[in-house]
Amino acid sequence: ELAEKYDGVETELSGKLHSVPSHVPGPATVELDTELGLIQLTRYNGTIDGEIGDTVTVKARLSQPEAPVNDYGFDNRAYLYSRGIFLTAETAQAPRITSTKRRGLLWTASKAREHALRMGEKHLGGRALELYGSVVFGDKDSLSSSLKTVLEKSGLNHIAAVSGMHLSVVAVILMFLLSMLFGRRPAARLLTIPVMAFFALVTGGEPSVVRAFIMNTVFQLSFVFYRENDSLSALSLAFMLMCGFNPMTAFSVGFQLSAAATLGIILFAGPLASPVKCLAGKEMFSGGRISRIAGKALRRAGEIVAVSLGAQLGTFPILAYYFHYIATYSLLSNLLVVPLLTPVMASGLLLAIMGSIPVLGNLPALICGPLLELAAFIAEKIAALPGAALPLGRPDILLIAAYAGLLAAILAGFKRRRLAAMILAIFFAVTSAAGLVRLRRESGAEELCFINVGRGDCALFKLKDVNVLIDGGKGTAPADYLSARGIFSLDCAVLTSAGIEHVSGMIELADGGFIKDLYIPSDMESTDRLETLLLSAAENGVNVKKYSSGGSIYIGGLTLNSLGSDGSSVQLLAEYGGKRILFCGDGYMDWTDCDLVKLPSHGSGGYNYYGELSRYKPRFAVMTAAGETAAVKSGQFKVLQKLGIPCYIPDRDGTVTVDLSGDLTVTTTREKYQ
Repeated sequence: ELAEKYDGVETELSGKLHSVPSHVPGPATVELDTELGLIQLTRYNGTIDGEIGDTVTVKARLSQPEAPVNDYGFDNRAYLYSRGIFLTAETAQAPRITSTKRRGLLWTASKAREHALRMGEKHLGGRALELYGSVVFGDKDSLSSSLKTVLEKSGLNHIAAVSGMHLSVVAVILMFLLSMLFGRRPAARLLTIPVMAFFALVTGGEPSVVRAFIMNTVFQLSFVFYRENDSLSALSLAFMLMCGFNPMTAFSVGFQLSAAATLGIILFAGPLASPVKCLAGKEMFSGGRISRIAGKALRRAGEIVAVSLGAQLGTFPILAYYFHYIATYSLLSNLLVVPLLTPVMASGLLLAIMGSIPVLGNLPALICGPLLELAAFIAEKIAALPGAALPLGRPDILLIAAYAGLLAAILAGFKRRRLAAMILAIFFAVTSAAGLVRLRRESGAEELCFINVGRGDCALFKLKDVNVLIDGGKGTAPADYLSARGIFSLDCAVLTSAGIEHVSGMIELADGGFIKDLYIPSDMESTDRLETLLLSAAENGVNVKKYSSGGSIYIGGLTLNSLGSDGSSVQLLAEYGGKRILFCGDGYMDWTDCDLVKLPSHGSGGYNYYGELSRYKPRFAVMTAAGETAAVKSGQFKVLQKLGIPCYIPDRDGTVTVDLSGDLTVTTTREKYQ
């Protein structure tokens, strides 16, 4: 109701800075604590100075948080809602900032985070520096695109986002240190609680961390008051408190994964580890010193595998639903890397505390740096294994219900409840059969997806046997979209122009190792961006091939015919399954008969550009313009509307998905989120 009431209102906005400005390239973004609640303020073409607690006053336009700009994309609206932010504001003006001398706990936490990241920059480098900020303090901005891809494919992306696991490690370290001072008295456990709370603030107070803080607090208090600790009850309490305070927390993907992983560990880690414990307790491991050490090592390895497997059992349907792939070797990678997290966290925190002390500051870096490099090395090697990431279709409610039924049946079997296990097994069989039919239909769909990259061109042919990309658009949107779909390899990428709106995203894809073969026009003039792309291709083992005007590219049943060039761009005609898609260039080109046309010049140009529409009259048109306003100003819509040709704009509609499996149908992200 608040968002709908103030959507589109321009007002004098005033509030206190609730977060430090984002350091990533692009518009400056902060959170303001106002009379209307928390509001996310974005200033374009400028910075927002000041520190947490300062008063910010600026004329801004309020609006509801935007839905995802692409299918499978990050749902920023749900994320902001989960943080209690129901309004956003945009401005181009420089805000007035009034400094205050009163600094609260948030300001102290932000300064501690800044200091810690500076210490990392001072003592670490390379992959260790990239991982330090993200693994220890949740600063994912420090990760390069290539390392993000490696972590995703190896199933280790959870270590780069501060979660409940990180807070649990901090709690263990704190209890070890405080018990040395206070023994096992209640004072040690009570002191752990405020330190954990401060660490949660330092890392940004994500829902997953708050969930872990509540559970750890219950755990510590249970010992103080000599009560039995029950993990399932603690998880239920955390869920009720957080969702009671803000019901939208339940829609946070991080919170869902954290709660599901914890539930999986609680329910399955014990039963899964019990066979190994029984083996480690055998007589063969109770003899000499070496035998006892081997028994302890086996027991510890079994516990790590059981915890990791339990967490994966809990999170599998959520990962499949949101990320559409499975990291095949995630159990192996977690077995090798998770044991490193405790010494990494301990040495990383010491580095943050001691980093500014001469000589002593180097000591924790000598531990933290090599361990982080080792973690990156393991992730890279596992990500390079064949079939490291297997794409999945999006499971619907039937498959998720079937999976839950299977886990419940297994759990009932562990507890020797045969009748319950039998009933649940039947439920699993029936629901999974129905769900698999739907999943097969979705997985078998052949699509042409025009990805929203703003004013730019980027289209993906997702076919049965191949994935082919036409142009790379701008920024990280193409790489993010492909990763979210579980597509980490493109059989072929084709460039039609050397313009920034075609090449920039292709450079990101080459750096991330997505591209196998890259096709560029033989007569394309060299530019700085093209040279950067070719250099990246050479460094990442991409096969660069050239295609000439009038030539064709054949791959996986798809034919790409080069119809000609105007010196700056190439016009392509794609043919697949009897369907013809015309990709017009950046300038005026010859037209031909087609089912769908990607209009030229990003929606600019005069009426004459569209005179051919009345002659060939395609069924659909796609315009990669910078929003609807640019299209209307050029007069395109009037022509298209007069001819009755539906026109889609990715910058307005999100991903424009064309179903190539049967009769052409078009769906958009905007339609899905309305």
